[in-house]
Amino acid sequence: MSGTHLRAAGHPAPAFVRDRLTATAYSGLAVYAYLLYALGPLLPLLRRDLHLSYLLMSLHSTAFAAGAILTNLLFGRLRERVGHRALFWSALAALALGALLLATAVSAAVTLGAAALGGVGGALLQTTALAVLAEHHGGHESLRARALVEANAAASVSALAAPLVISGLESAGASWNWSLVLPAVALGALYPALGREPLRPHTSRAAAARDPSVPAAGPAAETAGRRAAGAFRRAAALCGLVVGFEFCLAYYAVPLLTDAVHLTDRQSSAALALFYGGELAGRLAGSRLTSGGRPARAAALVAVSLAVAAAGFLALWLARATWLALLGLVLGGLGVANLFPLTLALAVGGGRGPPPPPPPPRPN
Repeated sequence: MSGTHLRAAGHPAPAFVRDRLTATAYSGLAVYAYLLYALGPLLPLLRRDLHLSYLLMSLHSTAFAAGAILTNLLFGRLRERVGHRALFWSALAALALGALLLATAVSAAVTLGAAALGGVGGALLQTTALAVLAEHHGGHESLRARALVEANAAASVSALAAPLVISGLESAGASWNWSLVLPAVALGALYPALGREPLRPHTSRAAAARDPSVPAAGPAAETAGRRAAGAFRRAAALCGLVVGFEFCLAYYAVPLLTDAVHLTDRQSSAALALFYGGELAGRLAGSRLTSGGRPARAAALVAVSLAVAAAGFLALWLARATWLALLGLVLGGLGVANLFPLTLALAVGGGRGPPPPPPPPRPN
């Protein structure tokens, strides 16, 4: 029986529930997003204070990415050994420590190590939180997509706050270094409130079998499995590309604004809030658009988002007028907003494959 028939027969998507596990994952992603998106406006200021070359400044984002790659390669083994809860809070502590070390700004050696530590903690925190959300809300395609979009919307709020906090401190005559204390403050506030949450997803593979979008086991299961593997590879490749695209905008928009339209470092850092504001608006809209939707709707939203993001990138890259560069930031944020959560949801859905057959009945 097709998914359409099942829905018509009274099998709608279940209600989306934001429980303590969901709130914990959202909160962790918001802290990670704050540090991740603070790096873009912070690096030119760090370069100014430590008199770094452009190459050495850029190595900080490379160190952050290298730490993330290393961690994600080891994530599967770490999760099997220590579980989601220990991984989540250890990662948040490593992220906070990396931010504090980066705030010292005593030498390039220390700040490069701090960036790598922040990458390790941040990637581990993000991967753990997203894995928990994908499994916990994975009983239906639209629920998983909505959880991932909402998680990134929560992250966009703190991403928007990062350049505003930094530029606000600079404008007030205070040091930008104080902006990096906030991840440690967040850890101190979140752990007493949510630290006891076991972070054990409630959705099993058997529950996923109730999703009408998943093909039932049977003679066509092997063919469905091959199609799922192909869909996973395509969606995963696209997911990787859009992450790189987003990071390029987040890390290099500030120096581009400084060089192309001659804004000051402080003005460029503040202008980056337009990019993050566009992301927030896009993700809030994406949360509603994905509510109760089918995978085809998510794929269509990805296509539209790619077109808007490309238009924003071109406007920013080619701009010689300030207004056009700022418009490019807004369009880039709107377009990028839902690309990562939706391509990730499509990859998870494509790689899930058909559910296992039910066990044989027990004899009386």
